[in-house]
Amino acid sequence: MKTIGILGGLGPESTLSYYSYITRKYYEMRGDYAYPEIVIYSVNFQEYIDLGYEAAPAVETAIRKLHRAGADFVVAACNSIHIVYDEVCPRVPIPWVSIMDVAAEEIRERRMRRVGLLGTIFTMGKGFYQRGLARHGIETITPRAEVQRRLNRIIYGELVRNVVTRDSKRFVLQAIADLSKAGAQGVVLGCTELPFVASQEDTRVPLFDTTALHAQRALELAVGVRRLPPARPRKDRRPFRRARGGPESDRMGRR
Repeated sequence: MKTIGILGGLGPESTLSYYSYITRKYYEMRGDYAYPEIVIYSVNFQEYIDLGYEAAPAVETAIRKLHRAGADFVVAACNSIHIVYDEVCPRVPIPWVSIMDVAAEEIRERRMRRVGLLGTIFTMGKGFYQRGLARHGIETITPRAEVQRRLNRIIYGELVRNVVTRDSKRFVLQAIADLSKAGAQGVVLGCTELPFVASQEDTRVPLFDTTALHAQRALELAVGVRRLPPARPRKDRRPFRRARGGPESDRMGRR
């Protein structure tokens, strides 16, 4: 059995969701308590927010620490941190399993080609998630700018602490409905805290819960149901480009 590494703390509540999902589903699968070993490295969340998640050196360091602690592969319990996925993967000694690729495989399995995307303002607005899904032939649409800004405030002001209000739930469900009306065949919950406020029971629009999909993939890789992809180490270790935050990340980080 493989040891799972979780890059966590981005934020802590969604990290708990991964741990709970993996251990609970393992018991449902095998009926015993021989869970796969799990190593969690919880980072300083504020530092990542202030950088707009463009923290490639820090992510590389965290993954190397997970490797030294015995992890055979890594899942990052956060969608936004995948902004540095392509930059970091060739530099680390163990596979980093992409949340975007896992979501894309499920979308393709359900024969959809156009989906809506909800998440932080970084995930919706930086383009990396759209490019990640486009590699699988999937088109992505996002809400209007004002909707993105309010959703971002809900995520950082409430959902990161697992606080759910009626107004926020109503707003998120309306955003899902609006994306469906705009032509989305389904909607990706592209923030690992969004399942706290929206589930498939709340809407007829097909939802892609990236937390559950990603945690399920980690479990399957650990127990050998799926084959672990190879790491992609690169010999020419070029310097990382300088991380930059920006007005939006600075405002969110110091709300």
